[in-house]
Amino acid sequence: MVASVSADAKLTTEPRPPSAEAAQGVLSAKASWGKIVVLAAVVGVALALVWLSPLRGWLGRWREVSEQVRGLGVLAPLGIMAGVAALVAVGFPRLLLCTIAGMALGFWSGLLWAQLGTLLGNYATFLVARFLARGWAEQYLSKRAKVPALLQRNGIAGVILARQVPVPGLLVNLACALFPLRQRDFLVGTLIGQLPEAVPCTLIGAGTLEGSFAKSVWVIGLAAVVAVLAWIGLRRVLRGR
Repeated sequence: MVASVSADAKLTTEPRPPSAEAAQGVLSAKASWGKIVVLAAVVGVALALVWLSPLRGWLGRWREVSEQVRGLGVLAPLGIMAGVAALVAVGFPRLLLCTIAGMALGFWSGLLWAQLGTLLGNYATFLVARFLARGWAEQYLSKRAKVPALLQRNGIAGVILARQVPVPGLLVNLACALFPLRQRDFLVGTLIGQLPEAVPCTLIGAGTLEGSFAKSVWVIGLAAVVAVLAWIGLRRVLRGR
């Protein structure tokens, strides 16, 4: 099943078999993992420069700030969740927010609350596009000449695969809203589909809080490995191996 932009600039939700071009679009998700690896390398180099410069004391202050944020109790994660939700709803890159959440709250807490916020933000966009601004959503997608065939399967599996395509999450939300998709499938598929990229990005953020350069590099390197392994696993699943 595919939702795509038709030649007459209208979004169609008529079912048809997945095309070779659509399948290739999902397989091109490799670009997303490549970006995460590049992010890990950039952060690692930046940390090395900081540790070898007078700015080294800044890391200690950042850890203090993180501890102060977590010392706010439930207000800290709720505030981060609300901020992430608002920014994701308007199309802000969620992976950067995952990294910031990891820096502020550590890995597990940062991952949990950033993903809840991301889910809420995506769901809010989905609901607005489906019930309040359907015409605007159709017009917005029609102007994207190369919007890929995002939904290749019914239900949860289709949403999970769509989340792996290297396009802005806003486009995925709008396509899902215009497609005859159950809200439950959107929520579950989005929650699962956003994790493969969120985990390494949150690890990268958490890695900056480590007490030594060696530990930071180890955690950030682990994030890069996780990103590559996630891509390999996804590719094997998509190719039916």
